Amino acid sequence: MLQSFFENKVRIWQYVMLWCIFALLQAVAFANIVPLSFYWVLADAILYAVLYGFSGILIWSVVRFGNFHTLPPYQRFINYSALAVLTVVVVAGAGYAGESIMGPVVVDKFSRFIYIRGIESLLIYVAFTQYYQLMMLRDDARSEESQIDTEPNDEPIKVAEQEQQPSDTEILERIALKNGQKIHVVLVQDIMCLQADGDYVHIYTMTGKYLKEQTMKYFEEHLPSAMFIRVHRSCIVNVEAISRIELYEKQSQQLTLKNGQQIKVSQTGYKALRQKLNL
Repeated sequence: MLQSFFENKVRIWQYVMLWCIFALLQAVAFANIVPLSFYWVLADAILYAVLYGFSGILIWSVVRFGNFHTLPPYQRFINYSALAVLTVVVVAGAGYAGESIMGPVVVDKFSRFIYIRGIESLLIYVAFTQYYQLMMLRDDARSEESQIDTEPNDEPIKVAEQEQQPSDTEILERIALKNGQKIHVVLVQDIMCLQADGDYVHIYTMTGKYLKEQTMKYFEEHLPSAMFIRVHRSCIVNVEAISRIELYEKQSQQLTLKNGQQIKVSQTGYKALRQKLNL
């Protein structure tokens, strides 16, 4: 999950510089109120900058790959709240451990600011989650714009052309999925949807979620085209599992499946879906 973060060297340097500036500013702020040498104050600031930096990367991974946007609002609230509590607790615990290594004097002097640390951690968490969500919305918008540019709006998508599969292509009837020491055999008609996660695919059924090391392109080519359709670059759904279709944002639709899962649909995917459902 973290691999794509480290692929962009410019982003890495910007991220490192952000936390270097943060450490310096925090050291200057605490230097006037903590009766310790500036070097100890700076060491403490660097410690928390490192902790916040790692927390930001982990939060980015959870927000990007956790698919929280597909969950009902109350479940999203619970997940984000739990992630916030976990972030604050982990940062506070790791910070205390780091200060303990510096010595009991450092712990004693900074312990009175534990509430400030908690509020600071929470604010940084909120800033990260909001920023990452905006990044994901921007990337989705760019992806959809590129799809619109390459596909005329007034040309209907022909389902018959989409449903043509090479005669030598093996159409899947069941999928073997390994879960720990167990192997589950799932019939394709029991699959609700498939969502991409790097080189893996999450397969959702009414009874649970499974992880398969395979590509979306493979499933798009080998699942029955009369039953499955790719509604987004990262999602394939079983049309028989769709409960309702509703407006999500301006010029954007959202599917709700029979298991309650919600999936955002791209404009291109919505056109294909309407054709398949004869809407």
